[in-house]
Amino acid sequence: MLSYENALKILDRYGKEAAWTKHCLAVADLASIISTALWEKTELDTEFLHSAALLHDIGRYVTHDPILHGVEGYKLLTELGYHREAFVCASHILYGLNRREAVQYGLPEKDFIPTSLEEKLIPLIDFLVEFDKPTTLKKRFSSLRKRNIGNDYFLTKLAEAELKATSFQREINEKFGILLEDIVNNQEGGKNESTD
Repeated sequence: MLSYENALKILDRYGKEAAWTKHCLAVADLASIISTALWEKTELDTEFLHSAALLHDIGRYVTHDPILHGVEGYKLLTELGYHREAFVCASHILYGLNRREAVQYGLPEKDFIPTSLEEKLIPLIDFLVEFDKPTTLKKRFSSLRKRNIGNDYFLTKLAEAELKATSFQREINEKFGILLEDIVNNQEGGKNESTD
């Protein structure tokens, strides 16, 4: 298993303090806060969640493409022997790629769909962080749409991802009695609006 300390070393080695690493650190920090809130309510592999959240965008050392950075992260972490974390790099993209999409992007012929609680939390938490600041799903998806005008395929998949993120956030709220938007509000100083 990849420890958080070793994940930090990987981020430092490949990120070299690039601006995108601040987003990775912010996602990992929010993952830690959310895992603390969930700890008493469910079994959660917090070490994996924290390390995988930190490295979810490691592929940005190669490209900032909204899909291909996940592919590059998968390749790097697979090469380094961290298969579980590599899966998260690919599966966090738009809440997952099906087998056909995976092959289209040069990944192995299998579904890269998050299934475990940890795997599903990482893209949700990623969508709750704009650059290095906590935000709401509504604001984040609006920002992503604006930044990807003209990329029709991505925008179609983004609309699907927004439905998945909203649905999963609601599931967390109902199943565990935890309002993630309240946690995010507390991180931002209470300035966020509701995501519903």
